Amino acid sequence: MAKKTSLIKWALVFLVILFVLLIVVLSSLIPKEKHHAKVDYLAEYNKISKPADFNPNENAAPYFDKAFEVMAEDANGEKKYVKLWPADMNDDQLRAVRQWLESNRQTLDYLKQAASKPYYWKLCRVNDNEPLMMADMNDLALFRKGMYLLCMEAKLMAFEGQTEAAFNQLADVYKTGTFFAGPMFLIQQLVGIAISAFAVQSAFQVLEHTSPSPAILEDFQRRITSLSSGQPFLTDFSAEKLILYDHIEKFLGGGRTSNEKSGLRIRDAILTIFRHPWMIREKHRAERLFDYLDATKFKTPWQLHNEGNDVHRVTDKMIKGTLFVRLLAPAFDRVLFISYRIQVQTDALIAVTTILRYKADKGGYPQNLEELVKAGYLDKLPADPFSGGALVYKPTGDNFILYSFAADFNDDGGKHSSDWAEKEGGDFVFWPVQQTKTSD
Repeated sequence: MAKKTSLIKWALVFLVILFVLLIVVLSSLIPKEKHHAKVDYLAEYNKISKPADFNPNENAAPYFDKAFEVMAEDANGEKKYVKLWPADMNDDQLRAVRQWLESNRQTLDYLKQAASKPYYWKLCRVNDNEPLMMADMNDLALFRKGMYLLCMEAKLMAFEGQTEAAFNQLADVYKTGTFFAGPMFLIQQLVGIAISAFAVQSAFQVLEHTSPSPAILEDFQRRITSLSSGQPFLTDFSAEKLILYDHIEKFLGGGRTSNEKSGLRIRDAILTIFRHPWMIREKHRAERLFDYLDATKFKTPWQLHNEGNDVHRVTDKMIKGTLFVRLLAPAFDRVLFISYRIQVQTDALIAVTTILRYKADKGGYPQNLEELVKAGYLDKLPADPFSGGALVYKPTGDNFILYSFAADFNDDGGKHSSDWAEKEGGDFVFWPVQQTKTSD
């Protein structure tokens, strides 16, 4: 009996040794660069997001930092009035807004200096062993608040007769939004779009309530056209890809970098054998997903609709069965939609500016948009990415209407939908300017 027990014991020892050897052999077959997270994704992000011609003296970041340090709170909730035209405020609201602006005089000065710079860049940092997705984004809310201040001040300028200064400031706000275009985190790109969109909305209000000279309108048109050329807000997924790869490797690849000891312990070997195929599968799915998005982002919502290309359905199918990709992937269809929305808003603003120039010069509105192109007021027709054609323009006697088909891709005759027809039918009407409300 003792002899039999001894044989069983030795057999178990042999099996354990064999198992350990098998793990070591299998682990040696897996390239170390694949189960070690050797890529420094943080460094890679800092590299791709940094302007190619970076000069610290031309960087807007230090001025934004100074602005945020001295920014005063809207103690009485003045921020809720920023969408209003000054004449639509009561005396108490207007007084509160003026006091809010005055308390941020130094902040406004720094913000204007920042807007005069050609770009914004800050070195991205994360704590040791934290994934790239944990990068500090706390300043983004302050950027939006700063732009509210600038836009509100610009509207007050226009209200008081300083239309040229108002348009110059709104063009600077639009430019600030473009600081976040390109290979930056997706949340930064969306904040940049929101900033530029608010500048566009404020500019429409100024156009509605003032009568700028043709020269002022032409200068503003030129600046906005230059800033929006080349579709600066076309979504860039480079940083999101790095975030996803970094997260996958840190959790499935062991999270070690090439600077750490490369000695493979048994525990690491076991984990590697089970986690490595999972990591490769997740990264492969992520790569396919971003290849699809990089091709799809060049197609307008109308083109995708015509092709029957449902981005949400396609991307959902691509990430089905994944863990990290599904958890970290945003609503890509929504992101693409927003990037085209800011483009058509900008093109509509340029179109309205030229229409008003034409009227000031000719004494009446053009019969169609083609007249603006023939007369040299516009280089090309303002495209509607939700119709496949140009924005709809109709003169209406002493006024005109300009609108996009919006997300239902139908011409609803200029029936305005404030949510871009995402829930119900309708168009998005740019002119006449639609009534705005407080953010209560």
